[in-house]
Amino acid sequence: MTPMTPMLTVARSSVAAIAGATEFAALAAEYAAEAAIDGLPPPAAKMETYRQLEAAGMLQAFSASIDGTLIGFITLLAPVLPHYGVPVAVSESFFVAGAHRRSGAGLGLLGAAEAEARALGSPGLLVSAPFGGRLFEVLPRRGYVETNRVFFKKVGDG
Repeated sequence: MTPMTPMLTVARSSVAAIAGATEFAALAAEYAAEAAIDGLPPPAAKMETYRQLEAAGMLQAFSASIDGTLIGFITLLAPVLPHYGVPVAVSESFFVAGAHRRSGAGLGLLGAAEAEARALGSPGLLVSAPFGGRLFEVLPRRGYVETNRVFFKKVGDG
């Protein structure tokens, strides 16, 4: 018998569906470990805030799964930036489990976010990537250009 090829699905989702997935806690922990910034408190996602933004139409969510198992997600914000006067799409959270980084899930999520950015009237999509990480290497090969670098300085205990 021939083994079945795993089926990757990237689709519009909801914060509730992503957060309610059995795999979400493990994904969130892996994401938090990779996204930690020295000097900031450990990530502690406020899911109610995500739900409120989504309910107000200010946040869109997409998920990636293999055979029904959540392996990644991206959330997108597109506020009208006063400096430009148009909606500018920004990936707020973007993560694919390390074990699935070569599955096409990340590129699928990125493509879904790009399509949504266009639909929202954004001239482009801003995506941040940890310096030197895998996403940092992939983005330029997908047509993204480095426009800025973000610096952090700890100024308090908040």
